[in-house]
Amino acid sequence: MTFDNPFILNALFLVIPCFIVELGLYFIRVSKLKAMRILSSGLRIRAVLSIVFFDLFLMCCITAAAGPRWGYHAVSEYRRGIDAVFAFDVSRSMAIEDIEPSRLGKAVSIAREAVVNAGDARLAVAIAKDRGVLALPLTQDKNALLSFLDSLETVNMTGRGTNIESLLDAAGTAFLDVFSTRHIVVLFSDGESISGIIQNAVDRAVLRDISIVAVGVGTDEGAATPDMTRPDGSRELILDSAGNPVVSRRDSAALRNAAQRSGGIYIDGNTPNAGGILTNHIRELAPKVGAISFHTETTPRWTLFIIVAILFFILSKYAEKKRT
Repeated sequence: MTFDNPFILNALFLVIPCFIVELGLYFIRVSKLKAMRILSSGLRIRAVLSIVFFDLFLMCCITAAAGPRWGYHAVSEYRRGIDAVFAFDVSRSMAIEDIEPSRLGKAVSIAREAVVNAGDARLAVAIAKDRGVLALPLTQDKNALLSFLDSLETVNMTGRGTNIESLLDAAGTAFLDVFSTRHIVVLFSDGESISGIIQNAVDRAVLRDISIVAVGVGTDEGAATPDMTRPDGSRELILDSAGNPVVSRRDSAALRNAAQRSGGIYIDGNTPNAGGILTNHIRELAPKVGAISFHTETTPRWTLFIIVAILFFILSKYAEKKRT
């Protein structure tokens, strides 16, 4: 037997002083009846039964309030398919054109193909420069999703660094745990994280049963990072302290590790069929919308104790009535 609120059972100890008070009143009543010479063994038994039944009534009420459970029963569960959040790293390194049209442009094209072909999945979008934000909540409005993706290709990437940890945390806020759906985050990034610890966010995602699909864009050889902060719009390169261009390389190992640790997959964004691979993965994970599944739960039994409590209360009043 288990209880929903086991701390309430401590109130059972209050029955002891209640019983002591009732016994005291019983003996006072007995002494008065003796003085009046109307005490009989039948009256004694009824008085004791009234006390016992009333205390059993209190004990059953307290036990019912604690929420007793035992045994198991099957519970149907309505599944709404899959919820996926497209999480985009939009830092300056994503503007590098070591793949066409750019790292971010390639990521957007892969996401656009998945939006068009992902069926009834609900999708959301999160973005991050130096801090992650949920930019578009979960929706099945494909036009809204495609319009937002189009706007990403012209985003002004002024972030000083990448914080993938913050991006994954922001993506996780899209999920409503009250719905029984599969939850995935599709991370589009080159894997470079200047601040934050990716593994911390992955561990938090695992605790919430969120899997991560990592789509790595860019090349392992890398390329120089353009400075997108210049007011004149020029694309001069960022230089290090020695005057050399800062080279950004795709960190495939970090992305692959994040995906595998969370039960997801890694997709090489440079492959021609990356969009198809992502689409197929989403469709495979999603159960049919409206499908029914079942799980077992312990059966609540508090109503049984309420019924027994009512019976004990009636018996206590019946015995008390007969005593007069």
